[in-house]
Amino acid sequence: MIKKIQIIGVILFLALLSGIFIGNSIFSNEKEEEDTDFVGDTCAKRRSNENKYIKEFIIPTPCSAPIGITSDINGNIWFSETNSSKIGKYNPMRNEFTEYTITNTDNIRIQSWSLVFDKEENLWFTDHSNNLIWEYDVKNGIFNNYTIPTRNSYPVQILEDDKGMLWISEIYGNKIAQINKTKIRQNNLNGIVEIEPPEKLELLGGIFIDDKNRVWFTMLTYPFVGKIATYDQETKEFEIIELPEGITSPVGIVGNNKGIIWINDHGSSHFVEYNIDTKSFTKFATSIGKTAFANTLPYWNAIDSKGNMWMNLHQGNAIAKLDRETGALIEYNIPTRNEDWGNQSNTLQFTIDKNDNIWFTEWTENKIGFLNSSIDIPFKMTTVNDEIEITKNGIKNVELDITSSETLELDFSSSSTITRNGKLKNISIIFEEEKIIIDGKKQLNVEIEYSGHLATGQYTIMLSANNKEITYSIPIKIIINN
Repeated sequence: MIKKIQIIGVILFLALLSGIFIGNSIFSNEKEEEDTDFVGDTCAKRRSNENKYIKEFIIPTPCSAPIGITSDINGNIWFSETNSSKIGKYNPMRNEFTEYTITNTDNIRIQSWSLVFDKEENLWFTDHSNNLIWEYDVKNGIFNNYTIPTRNSYPVQILEDDKGMLWISEIYGNKIAQINKTKIRQNNLNGIVEIEPPEKLELLGGIFIDDKNRVWFTMLTYPFVGKIATYDQETKEFEIIELPEGITSPVGIVGNNKGIIWINDHGSSHFVEYNIDTKSFTKFATSIGKTAFANTLPYWNAIDSKGNMWMNLHQGNAIAKLDRETGALIEYNIPTRNEDWGNQSNTLQFTIDKNDNIWFTEWTENKIGFLNSSIDIPFKMTTVNDEIEITKNGIKNVELDITSSETLELDFSSSSTITRNGKLKNISIIFEEEKIIIDGKKQLNVEIEYSGHLATGQYTIMLSANNKEITYSIPIKIIINN
């Protein structure tokens, strides 16, 4: 079997997948499907793995290649099957799948990255393969599609604003577009209004609408510095903001109502916080991935009802939460690790349901996954030394306070924003103990030594404790003063 340990960094450029059509059907999630080939892999021969926090569910159609995912008002989970041109629905209460073959396709393959329910509970989704936006009337079981004016625009993300207008990002079209649902249903040529930024870019990424109805989006300019931009619907003006050095492939973007925007770099192990008021950036790193890949590739992001920022680590094989209250980064390891795909499961999209639980797709594994966010984390880590200034050949110490509600074995590690993959350079971090068994409280000393040869400025060091299921990291701001 061919080993697939090389996956394109920005996996928006997927290889074409083979597919078949099967009529609408209902399945229970009780048995494995027979072996079926999937690009040289046996994607149908899968097991629904689970750990304390995450449970996986196998999609009935073999090798369906799920990507986009969302939830409805009743708690049902909807997802796109890009290899079979279906929309799937999973009912968690009944542990039951229902699959709907997309009609009006003329046997074309549907590939969708994003789904959203509008205020009328109709399902809308993008289709980058055919340059379409789809509407599924759930009550009447009717599919309709609408063509985007720019050819080969590659629509990816779709959202609805407070006024009931839909917005999409066009990856190849390098535009954002506003969709008037009433007009496009009437085949009005003005139903889709495309808006082009004034600055040339390589690719356009994710999209987000803030509480002032401004449209934010990411601009990929690899291998140059990436950018974010805002579009003011009232003034029709753009503001373009350059991202910190090394952030070349920003994709996911989301913000809260306190003036904070988060951007994920899908070309490294970094994500970035932008403060609108101070116009300042803070760069963070994930933990070092436990897969065959150098970078964890933070991808899409979203905010739950408590203000926590969530994201999927595509090559990190994890779902991560940036805790609003503590500032800690908590990474939940996905139980499936496919050796033929670099020891990861290809989690490409996720959604947050009405109970703040996380649902995600596993593209190569033919599964959807469920993360129960209500389960308490059994250990935490804090420090009062969250900012350190250090000079060449200097040594600083940080005291970690660790508490655990059960007996655990913890390993300690570190990552940083110094390099793209999160590894350290010219800074050494020595834990007093690299592995401990804890039940209660413990204080641990960490020595940070700077040997020189870093540019003067601010970096972030992530100090991490992990067991088999989660990694808990706290950021330490390092100010290099040469």
